[in-house]
Amino acid sequence: MKIGSVVFAGVMLAVGLVYGIMALNMPRGRLSYPGPGLFPTIVGVFLVVTALGCLIQEVLPRKKGAGPAALPLPDRDSAAQPRRNVQKTFQLMALMVGYALALKPLGFLICIGVFLIVAIRIFGYRRWVPALAMAAVIAAFSYITFVLWLKVPLPLGVLEEVLG
Repeated sequence: MKIGSVVFAGVMLAVGLVYGIMALNMPRGRLSYPGPGLFPTIVGVFLVVTALGCLIQEVLPRKKGAGPAALPLPDRDSAAQPRRNVQKTFQLMALMVGYALALKPLGFLICIGVFLIVAIRIFGYRRWVPALAMAAVIAAFSYITFVLWLKVPLPLGVLEEVLG
């Protein structure tokens, strides 16, 4: 048990509880017509459940050999790993800036699809067909959830005549 992990999970649990209680005071509406408190309530519940899971995982004793075996990294990778992480961070930051700049002219659906494909590739997944499928499913789910169900006025860009 790592004390830092327990403290962090406990703090996140407290934050999640306070956030969730505050969200419960907002009108949630109905599933057919959600109110402003629905999404914060969902986020609060997710935060509490995740923090509880992390806390339980840290507090309960682990069986020997139950965790993943620590394999030593080859010498050539040990020096390159921090540099690769910094590079990925800057790539993601550039990707987010590009997303923000392209959102209005290209539209939400195209931008989120391209963002997801590129982000999946940055994180090292090299197979194109599954990456495209994951991006398409997540983009469609996001569009259905935010634009159609929650009625969030996201820009449709070049697809406005087709989807609008």
